[in-house]
Amino acid sequence: MATLTLWFIVAVTNPMILLWIAVLLTVVTVVVTFLFRNPQRTTPELSDLDIVSPADGKIVSIGPANEPQFMKKKALKVSIFLSLLDVHVNWIPVSGVVMHRQSADGTFLPAYTEKASDKNKRVSVGIQCDDGFCMTVVQITGFVARRIKCHLSLGQEVHRGDRYGMICFGSRVDLFLPNETILTVRKGDRVKGGITVIGHKHSRHGENKISAS
Repeated sequence: MATLTLWFIVAVTNPMILLWIAVLLTVVTVVVTFLFRNPQRTTPELSDLDIVSPADGKIVSIGPANEPQFMKKKALKVSIFLSLLDVHVNWIPVSGVVMHRQSADGTFLPAYTEKASDKNKRVSVGIQCDDGFCMTVVQITGFVARRIKCHLSLGQEVHRGDRYGMICFGSRVDLFLPNETILTVRKGDRVKGGITVIGHKHSRHGENKISAS
């Protein structure tokens, strides 16, 4: 207590220390405001078949993968890496109803690695559209990111382009889509959440409706 009192006396009697404290607080405020920015966006007029990106970032992988949580079958997986400089808010890719929501604890591997999909802390959400189209979107933490916010609940109706959560600091979002999905992006592309069309539903995808889980 005596040490803290001494530091306080030194600070208030030394203008240079006060100046450096003010500069430090300003820098911290600017950095935090930048990292947690939540920009206003309007999803453009699109076809009902269009799927928009759930996050800002870079597509780091595209390929086949098992989706055992909601779709329970082989699917087309698209992974988006969010760096520290990207917006960390997440957007709904398609309009529909939340039929699945599950959280899983895990490690905190770098989000750009493929192992992060299965090993890291994550929240998966399954969405079913009126036409029977089903997909899963997974929020995944990274080495720095340790907290996931997901504001969705089972049975909730969602609309394409709506905000639904955030992954604090650099992270990853995985999309699991039916194999018939027609992608409009490639590995290495930059995408913008709620804006960039990443693919189209197949007009005759033949999906079976899935019960809530």
